[in-house]
Amino acid sequence: MTGPLVFIFLLAGIILNLLVIFVVLKKQNRTVKHILVISFACCLLFEIFFGFIWEGYGRYIDDSSLELCKMAGFGATFSSLASIMHLVDMALERYISIIHPMTAYQYFNNYMLGIYMVIPSWIIGFVWAFFPFLGWGEYMREANHSYRCSIVGTSNSVNAQSYNYTMLIVFFFLPIIIITYLCVRIQMQLVKTRKKAAETFKGATKMIDGRRKYEKQHFVLVCINIIAYFVTWAPYAISTCWYTFFNSAPDDVIGYSALFAKSSLVTNPIIYVFFYREFREILKATLFKKNTTPSVEMPTIEQSTEQ
Repeated sequence: MTGPLVFIFLLAGIILNLLVIFVVLKKQNRTVKHILVISFACCLLFEIFFGFIWEGYGRYIDDSSLELCKMAGFGATFSSLASIMHLVDMALERYISIIHPMTAYQYFNNYMLGIYMVIPSWIIGFVWAFFPFLGWGEYMREANHSYRCSIVGTSNSVNAQSYNYTMLIVFFFLPIIIITYLCVRIQMQLVKTRKKAAETFKGATKMIDGRRKYEKQHFVLVCINIIAYFVTWAPYAISTCWYTFFNSAPDDVIGYSALFAKSSLVTNPIIYVFFYREFREILKATLFKKNTTPSVEMPTIEQSTEQ
């Protein structure tokens, strides 16, 4: 049952993420945001080609090689952790762009800053995924899916538990707290901006309505982002916490954790790229060969008062 669904996720993930990279590379003046988007798509493609495809090889062709199984587990873990760090980077970039527009205008037009932001994300993901090969944590075949190797989450050893709990804090709870905080601050700033504009430009109903619409769109996007993050990674967190408190592994949750994680290959490019108007305009211009006017972010209070 899950086999065809996983294949659909992988195929759609390859197509969508390659499309994201192609469209963004078509843009001449690349900024920090574009570098983050390209690197994020590369993370997801790396997860497919160096993790899940080799997992499929073990499932349908030959699962005798434990080394290959562990390398597939490493590839999926490395790219997953790096992609989580990219989500934090993208939330931080949007926060600075909205809350501190002058700082963003001064620095974010230089795409090299985006490279400096993504390099630590890749390094952190690699180091944490490589720790099990150095003795902290361990990759082992899953009990119910012997063709797949993952971080041992059902061990009573201090070594395994310390690694799992530290990773749970660093790559689940901290990112969701940071992303939620930044998104809430952005939403509060948008509300404040609309109220400020309503007081300053009392007769400009069209502009006020535009800000209100932008505010609602951002709120919806924030909700979708947070829900998608929980749906993708909560099963892993639940299985780890479950084993901590009940000393048993919920087989169904563990079995479907990988399936939910694979869904991020499709949902992430849709949520974080296709929902943005600028990307849709570039995509339309690329596919239909039409010249479109690039979209501009809604100005904030600082920009409005300076003009």
